[in-house]
Amino acid sequence: MLKYISFLVVLYGRDYSESVAITTILAAFDSMRAKGYSPKLYVWNNSPELSRTLSRSDVVWLDGQNRSLSVVYNTVAKVAFEEGAEFLMLSDDDTDYASFDFISSLRCIDDVSSEKDGALACFIPRIFSNDKLVSPGKRFLFKGSLLDNVETGKVSSKNLLAINSGTFITRACYERMSPLYDERLNFYGTDTDFFVRYERCFEEIFVLDSPLRHSLSSDTNESLGRALFRWKDHIYATNITFSDRSFGFRLGLAFYCMYLKFKLAIRYRSIRFVLDV
Repeated sequence: MLKYISFLVVLYGRDYSESVAITTILAAFDSMRAKGYSPKLYVWNNSPELSRTLSRSDVVWLDGQNRSLSVVYNTVAKVAFEEGAEFLMLSDDDTDYASFDFISSLRCIDDVSSEKDGALACFIPRIFSNDKLVSPGKRFLFKGSLLDNVETGKVSSKNLLAINSGTFITRACYERMSPLYDERLNFYGTDTDFFVRYERCFEEIFVLDSPLRHSLSSDTNESLGRALFRWKDHIYATNITFSDRSFGFRLGLAFYCMYLKFKLAIRYRSIRFVLDV
């Protein structure tokens, strides 16, 4: 019996042929089919003027104009699960899956999901950027921090954070948490908000053994304008994610955001981080 699985790549600022995520995911489709899976790739092209349409029977091409990630994820998740997908994997367009073992990961997801204990419904890879583990990480109150290493297998979802890219969401997760993402959020912070909400619904999460390579925007040399946009959106999202917390919690968050503003103002030598955010 075929197992239907779906993948979503959000394409932005480039042609599909330049996306390492699209290239490496599609390259693995034949091996997935050989093992009894029926894969489908959804490509959401968030900059239609920059990419040709990829026409394949196993690709669903969707055009949008810089739609927020929360809207994109929710829209495709609804379509994919209604069409029979058991799992949906989310991805940025620059995540490299060339060395990712899809078959062992999918088998692991199958085995663990079949336990029916209701404790977990999400599977995440270990993600490295410049040979540094960047996901999953830990959260203390509203502040995330990196880990030197992380155990694979079932781990507690409490105070755990991860990057959206490479995350496998099961049907059980979709059915309990839908809509998966808060559509007030735009781009940054969608992953934090998802995992904060996830821990309220599921006690555990599963860390897959196969690692991923991914480039973080914070690791690259950004322009002042890009850095300002990213951090404004980050602070906006953080305030939404923790809007239901106590007054003391939110007061601490306000001081932390102020600290970030001054830190970035010094780093980029621009008062705009203090005045605009």
